[in-house]
Amino acid sequence: MILKNIFKILAFLFVFSSVLSVEIYPQSKESNIFRIIGRDFTESFNDGISVFTAPFRFSGSDWIKTGGTLAVTGAFMPFDGDIRKEFLKGHNNTKDKIADAGNFYGNALVPLVFGAGVYSGGLFLKDEYTRVTGRMIIEAVTFSGIITDVSKVVIGRSRPYSERGPDFYKLLSFKESYFSLPSGHATTAFAVSSVLSNRINNVYVSIGLYSISTLTALSRIYSDKHWASDVVLGSAIGYFVGNYISSDKPKIISKKTTLKLFPSTGGIVMQICF
Repeated sequence: MILKNIFKILAFLFVFSSVLSVEIYPQSKESNIFRIIGRDFTESFNDGISVFTAPFRFSGSDWIKTGGTLAVTGAFMPFDGDIRKEFLKGHNNTKDKIADAGNFYGNALVPLVFGAGVYSGGLFLKDEYTRVTGRMIIEAVTFSGIITDVSKVVIGRSRPYSERGPDFYKLLSFKESYFSLPSGHATTAFAVSSVLSNRINNVYVSIGLYSISTLTALSRIYSDKHWASDVVLGSAIGYFVGNYISSDKPKIISKKTTLKLFPSTGGIVMQICF
């Protein structure tokens, strides 16, 4: 799990650094590609700080949402076993293919590559809105994924296929069979859909996006990878992080913390200032 997160972060860095050698902008201070990518790095770095320190700035309504999410997750837990039994009934090739599609959408590598493509497209076309959308997709998947993966290790809930039951936990476990709560695929799916929904801002597109995300969540139960409560919590994490990243609400962080990226004779220099 930790290696997966390292990969996400490295992929995130690679998205921006992979285009540094391509000259697509005039060499001026205002349009230099290094300045654009460096600015995006700074924005992403600051967004990350904002996401991970958000609980310290929660308002009353934020705590209500958090409590409500945990309450709904807890409400599903007594029924996890029965829900699993129902989902295991009637498997067939058609349902398997549908579940495969849902699982594909929730695979973190898919939106990372998609986000990289959107970002690169916006960069080459000099379309800021598209470029920022790609950046937000990568941010949402990376940050929500870190939250989910750390939670998996800390909670250590056994997966359904391990046949230990929904109430078996092994805290601080690094074994795949104990990475049930929360669902990473559900987190990823809702993180991507919430960003795209906000950026596209079309009700019909939003319905389609969230329908696909719901399919991903249900597919994880169908595939016997997660309990119902796992996908509830994972979906909520992805939804809230994705919405936070792509919202118009300003992210409140320390103005003293900045990250700068600039070229040098030896390569690319990254500078973090506190």
